[in-house]
Amino acid sequence: MDIRGNPSITLRQLWHFVTAAEAGTISEAARRLHMAPSAISMSLAELERLTGTQLCVKRKAHGLTLTSAGQAAFAQARQILDLTDELVHLSGDDRSRVRGPLTVGCYMPLAPAVIPHMLRAFAEACPEVDVNFVEGYHDDLQDQLLAGSLDVAFLYDAGLGPDIRTVSLLSVRPYLLLADDHPLADRDELTLQDVADDPVILFNAPPISTRVLDLFRDAGVTPDVRHRSRSYATVRSLVGAGMGVSVLFQRPKLDLSYAGLRVVSKPLAAAVDPVPYVALAWSREMRPNARTRAWLDVAVDSFRDEDDEW
Repeated sequence: MDIRGNPSITLRQLWHFVTAAEAGTISEAARRLHMAPSAISMSLAELERLTGTQLCVKRKAHGLTLTSAGQAAFAQARQILDLTDELVHLSGDDRSRVRGPLTVGCYMPLAPAVIPHMLRAFAEACPEVDVNFVEGYHDDLQDQLLAGSLDVAFLYDAGLGPDIRTVSLLSVRPYLLLADDHPLADRDELTLQDVADDPVILFNAPPISTRVLDLFRDAGVTPDVRHRSRSYATVRSLVGAGMGVSVLFQRPKLDLSYAGLRVVSKPLAAAVDPVPYVALAWSREMRPNARTRAWLDVAVDSFRDEDDEW
């Protein structure tokens, strides 16, 4: 189906439809748009009447699901709204005039350090943009970028497919995480050979887990991986409990684990090549709209002068 040639369809109806599809439920779409759920439902019903086809299925237990026709309409509606947004903002680069929804993904371990900072900075620059963020892991976030359900995502610049474009924000260095009573806790820096006999707690989520195992291999050390976890907090707590050591990249400011056990971080003495970067990523198939470009600009401005204490 093609909704682009129907003059009876309004931009407001398309906006309501796109927001509902991205939100997953009528109630969440109503919250984002500051409207009554009944008004959103009426708008979707009228859009279905005008297109002559069912665009979505609404079920209480499963929220709102797009039909095959709805998926095609969603892609076209996003394109129409983005082109309209471009027309509105051709007259200047004033970010404060940019408005509409923006959905941002973030690799889960990065979210505590990235998302609050960016939401505050972006709200100051673009107060009329309604930002929603999604946490996840690398493969899932890449799939969502390619499907168009995410506009942009914070990822590491490793393990990315050829259909993903990136802009690097800042470099990060690996470090060893130890319990504060570990015999090597007083050393200024360590090598992986120093902890070759220690059990390893592996943060088990690519691309970080892949990069960590590469570091051990390059150092000629075979790690004794005792426990694996996709939870960054669990890894820190296991290390704090003396269950082993871990190699991580993102470094919180606190030296406490979630279990209240103290941990210490020590830089690795050996050089790391290539140096990993935190990057913003988006699909090559999607032309960044005004909201996405504004988010990119604010992110580059915000992180340009950051140190590497991640």
